[in-house]
Amino acid sequence: MERKYSRISIVTPSLNQARFIRETIESVMAQDYPDFEHIIMDGGSKDGTIDILKEYRHLKVISEPDRGQGDAINKGFNLTTGEILAYLNADDTLLPGALKRVGEVLNPRNGPFIVMGRCRFTDEFGKDVGIEHPSEYESHSRVLKVWKGHTIPQPAVFWARRVWDECGPMEEGLSCSWIDYDLFCRFSRRYDFYSVGDMFATYRLHTDSKTCQVGEEERLMEAISVSRRYWGAPVMPKYWGLAFSLAAYKFNRRGRARTWMRKSGELYRKGNPLGFLHYGISGLLLAPEVAFNVYAYPRLRARGGALMKKILHPIRFRSKDSPQTNVFLRRTDPWDDGWVGPKVIMQYYVEDESSVVELLGYANLQFLGNFLKLTVAIDGQKIGTHEINKDGDFYVALSLPKRLSPGMHTLEIEANSWYVPNKYLANSDFRPLSWRMERISFQR
Repeated sequence: MERKYSRISIVTPSLNQARFIRETIESVMAQDYPDFEHIIMDGGSKDGTIDILKEYRHLKVISEPDRGQGDAINKGFNLTTGEILAYLNADDTLLPGALKRVGEVLNPRNGPFIVMGRCRFTDEFGKDVGIEHPSEYESHSRVLKVWKGHTIPQPAVFWARRVWDECGPMEEGLSCSWIDYDLFCRFSRRYDFYSVGDMFATYRLHTDSKTCQVGEEERLMEAISVSRRYWGAPVMPKYWGLAFSLAAYKFNRRGRARTWMRKSGELYRKGNPLGFLHYGISGLLLAPEVAFNVYAYPRLRARGGALMKKILHPIRFRSKDSPQTNVFLRRTDPWDDGWVGPKVIMQYYVEDESSVVELLGYANLQFLGNFLKLTVAIDGQKIGTHEINKDGDFYVALSLPKRLSPGMHTLEIEANSWYVPNKYLANSDFRPLSWRMERISFQR
């Protein structure tokens, strides 16, 4: 008997997004799903968006002035007929198979009522930037602790109509940067988010996007103001639990110092020496260990010899990992740019009997210490270890204790060390990285 899938309704708010909206529309069209509708709420675009929309006859298009993104999304959901809802911004995309997976997991009648997948970031040209949005749900309380990291990727969240009826609509007066966060705060008061490991969507970062137009610190302050709306009355234990958690974050000298050091670097690149010195010295005085990690350690290692590296690594200051890093540590798949974390697990199909496994990769020991040790196992059996003691490309060939038969096998590679680029480069990459995978093969 053929399975009956629930209708999925997707609303896309748009205003002058001709550069990206075609890719968004076609990513939905390409879904292998039998019953969906796509509604475009255009706010009166003047850049050719309407001409593009006319090319797609399956779309429901409304083009009229609105009061902002929240108003457009609310009006769009009022037009939907599906049992499952989601909204996809006009510069984001769905990945193949996303709707089918949602239709298999989300049950509008019996639950789960909210399904959340994974989402990766792309640049304005649609190229992966090698960073994934943290995707994890613990509880309503954790959602409100946004200062610990926002872990709900909006383009990859789908919900049953009953959730919208009980918890909607969008709050129209909020900043576009956090309008989804406000909605998810309300969702999580009544429902749990069911997280699946599939990659559902891409989130585009470009100079015109709302995310890139607002500074990191300003965005966080906006998010905290949204979170406070759901703390409850000051007489409730929930309120004080959240208040103490926020106070602990604000007094986190390492976190503030890292922010100031990043600001110092930005001002240096912009040619502002006074601002560079102000924030740099402030960060140094507040948390010397952060200044050492971000600036001194990488430069001293790069310029020093082997003896300097041996001296520096044991005294390197280690700061607490960010919430994003803690989420990423659970990942065992390679990243799209080839980098892997401290443990990677992959399924490989071996065509012929093999006696050797070959690894070709790249290691950057500048942040890892004096060496990188890889431990390799196949189908749960340890094969051997190999130490890499210099930067750059490396080649490893390990003999198997017995010939590997053709078929599917599980390959595990565990590294003894990893680093987080954010700690040393003051960038937005919070991934725990060990080495970059170039090629893995099995030989006779």
